[in-house]
Amino acid sequence: MIRLFLFLSLILFVGCTHHLPDFTSRMSTRLPTESTPQAIGEYALGCLQGAQTFTGQEKGIILSQVKRGRYWGHPDLIQLLTQAGEETYKKRMSLIVGDLSQSRGGPTITGHNSHQTGLDVDVWFKMPSIKEKLSLRTIETEDMKPIASLSADQIKMIQFFTRDPRVERIFINPGFKKYLCSDSAVYKLSSEDHHKLRAWYGHDDHIHVRLKCPSDSPLCISQKPIPEGDGCDKNLDWWFTEEAKEGEADISWEELKKIYLSKVEKLPTQCSFYHEIF
Repeated sequence: MIRLFLFLSLILFVGCTHHLPDFTSRMSTRLPTESTPQAIGEYALGCLQGAQTFTGQEKGIILSQVKRGRYWGHPDLIQLLTQAGEETYKKRMSLIVGDLSQSRGGPTITGHNSHQTGLDVDVWFKMPSIKEKLSLRTIETEDMKPIASLSADQIKMIQFFTRDPRVERIFINPGFKKYLCSDSAVYKLSSEDHHKLRAWYGHDDHIHVRLKCPSDSPLCISQKPIPEGDGCDKNLDWWFTEEAKEGEADISWEELKKIYLSKVEKLPTQCSFYHEIF
């Protein structure tokens, strides 16, 4: 019944996605495979079988950009976010959750390079009061507004994820990483917290949380281990060079399509179900 409701709801949203190719709109309405949950392949080249999503009854969770259809994940990720929402709710606030994965994982033509195996999620820095009424426009916006600084509550939210053993690493804006490494941070993180917290392009309005390959997913491919240390050393300085800024260059729509089609062709053979529209 829940899946049927989600499917019918998405059909209504898809009517507004006229700026996207037709096949992309159809893919956002697909249901996951009826099989044992498993993350397959690499974070940036893989798929997800037996995906799960939220029930709609979770406390402290607000799903954003629902029309994109990227709110599916491995059970470990859904459980982690549910627990994070419960902790946030205790403080009378809500956690805004952005993209997870598509219902069958795999590449998307816009938005992300990874998020393909149900083990990645974007969590917004904006943490509204549970009494605050957010407009549909705010919840469905492509990007939240970048923030200039981190509050103690936002840092504690980050710490919740760094301290969960299921979390492999977290990507954060280089400027925020530098701030958290400094003595001026309003709330201090431990060296163990910092080890998982890694600088990456953008991420000035959210963090990107990535889980380890689950024990039930033998076909999941882990990435290289995080380097030793807290990431607050001289290597962090590189992110503030002109060379680093060049990595943020925009990509044309035609190039995005080429990259997408190339990834689809290179998916693991076990991802054949990704190609099925309905």
